[in-house]
Order: sequence, then structure tokens, then C-alpha cells
Amino acid sequence: MYSRILRYLAFSFPLLLILPISAFANTCNSFATFNCAQATPNLVHVGGGIASGQSVGILLTSNMFSISTANGVGGSDVIIIAAFANSALMGSLNGSAFSGLSSFPEGAATNAIISSLQGLGLCGSTCNLSFGYVDLRSALAPNGSVNVTASGVPAGTVFYGVVLGSNGQIKYITPNSEAAIMGRTAVVPEPGSLTLLGTGLLGLAGMVRRRYLSV
Repeated sequence: MYSRILRYLAFSFPLLLILPISAFANTCNSFATFNCAQATPNLVHVGGGIASGQSVGILLTSNMFSISTANGVGGSDVIIIAAFANSALMGSLNGSAFSGLSSFPEGAATNAIISSLQGLGLCGSTCNLSFGYVDLRSALAPNGSVNVTASGVPAGTVFYGVVLGSNGQIKYITPNSEAAIMGRTAVVPEPGSLTLLGTGLLGLAGMVRRRYLSV
């Protein structure tokens, strides 16, 4: 009898260790024209910020971030899926606007998103999420990364990366700990904006000089 109990415990204990891991792992849900592969490991990393101290692990400190994979494997395309807090879809990524979604493509992520936004004070007790995505149409090179610039995206927007395989199916998704939240950031100006600013300052200086000489 004791030997049967020991065999049962020996069989059950590894399952108890596995269950919590699988319970908190995100799952891939097909969306738009993109279908999930048979296996979609949580290997995508959103870089460019600091530790948030929340379930969604990265807090962005600027309007720029990057996408890479933990194992260095590349992909044929990168898609950014996003959750907007108490807001309609706004802004763009690398110049492309968001397309709307009725649900978030990573299962088990929405609770982590809401609790993280509330923990950072970016969402109140009412935290309604809107979902969208941008197809960057950029291949991810092996051991490389894809750089992303957000424009007009509100604070509290959450980004997860999706990497496609050569067959166009979703190959890798993002765990909550490697996803990123747009903080209240200072936007990095585009070169054209800097040129306009410089031209305006030069014009102002010329006006001041002419008025000074006319006195």
C-alpha cells in the first residue's frame, strides 16, 4: 500500500510543479489573417524601458522600443498588438495606424494588463481596454531586433510583440513579463520638427536684431 502511495506522489508532484507555470503562460489566439502555429513559445521581448514592478514587466521611458526574441531566432514579420486603456485606438507605430480587434490575441494577458495599469496609476478602478494591432512588415533577423517608434500613442498603452515564421503563421508571442507599457514619456522629436524649430528661432533672432538696430 505504501509503495502505491509513493508511486502516486512521485507521479503527481511533477504535475503540481507544471500546472502553475502553464496556468500563467499566455496562449496564442488567431486574429485578422494571422493564424497560430501548433506551438507558440513565449519568447518575444519588448525592450527599451525599465522594470515596472508589475505583471507587465517593462515601463517605456521614451516613445521608442525594440522587438527581439530570447533565443535569437528571427522571423519573416513582426506584428505589434496593443491594449489601450479607457481610450479609442490612437496614434501610429513606424508611421502605420492601428487596426481594431474585438479581443486581445494573447489569452490570459488582459488581467495582467489591467492590474499592471492600476498598479502604476495609469488606469483607475474602471479600466476598459480597446485592442488593435500594427503589422510592421519588417523581418526580424537572427540575433537582431526591430526598432519601433510610437507617435501619438497615449500613456498607458500596452505593447506585446508577435513574430511570424516563414510560413506566415504566428511563431512566437510575448509573456507578460516581457511586454511593455507606454509611460508618461517625453517624445523624441523627428528631424523635420527640429529643422522647423531651428528655422523659427533664427527668424525670431533676426527680428530682434532688426528692431535693436532701428532704435
